[in-house]
Amino acid sequence: MTMFTVLGASGTIGRRLVSRLATAGHEVYAPTRGDPGIHARPLGHAIYAIGITADFRTRPLETVEAHVCVLRELIARAEFESLTYLSSTRVYGGLPADSRVDEDSALLVNPNAASDLYDLSKLMGESLCLHAGRGTIRAVRLSNVIGADDPDSQNFLPSLIREARTGTVTLRTAPDSAKDYVHIEDVLTLLPEIATQGRHRLYNLASGRKISHREWTYWLAAKTGCRIEVMPNAPRVEFPAIDIGRIRQEFRFAPRDVLKSVFGGINTDSRLTTPKTQ
Repeated sequence: MTMFTVLGASGTIGRRLVSRLATAGHEVYAPTRGDPGIHARPLGHAIYAIGITADFRTRPLETVEAHVCVLRELIARAEFESLTYLSSTRVYGGLPADSRVDEDSALLVNPNAASDLYDLSKLMGESLCLHAGRGTIRAVRLSNVIGADDPDSQNFLPSLIREARTGTVTLRTAPDSAKDYVHIEDVLTLLPEIATQGRHRLYNLASGRKISHREWTYWLAAKTGCRIEVMPNAPRVEFPAIDIGRIRQEFRFAPRDVLKSVFGGINTDSRLTTPKTQ
């Protein structure tokens, strides 16, 4: 039995991680917000899943507090065997969409852009982890996690599914927009392994494959019969391809097919990936 502490245990990933670890027979400490116990007892392998996601633009102070300030106090005061900080592949967003990025890629962020506050705060958290000079600390850049969202989440796929129930899905970004998605089951499997066995300080945890909005809406239309519409002049938003060679080699990672995992065995033809639009 291994001792784990999950910080941010009430969040989307944190609560599922607590359940998975407990089911596997591990001892799990899941402190609530402000619990002084995190500085007063051994934490074992701590996984830092505290974060602000979809609403970070309207909560800048809380975003920095979650991604940096609480982490700083933890590193300075807590006793842990290892610490694994959950960052995001969103930090690659400033790089060319036609590039392939890995953990050593130089990054580009802009403090004048409101959307980059998230990236900057995550990168400060990573930098603290990598350079604080305290024991075994790692950072994991998570791709867009699929299969874990609450039904009322404002994230991309849950929003599409809610719209599909009305009979029409309206894309606000172009069908060719694309980014990497990783399944929650892969995340729950890999995080404890990285926390206890990881040989590197920084990992990309992604599928290594970009999925376009066109692909998502094709499968969604095939599953529900909904109509797909695209807003006029919808911008194309595409992120770089994420290289996952490090976790493939170290953990023999074979990512799930995200589309099939979400939608099941729809018989699709790759030549028919353009949804009918009105």
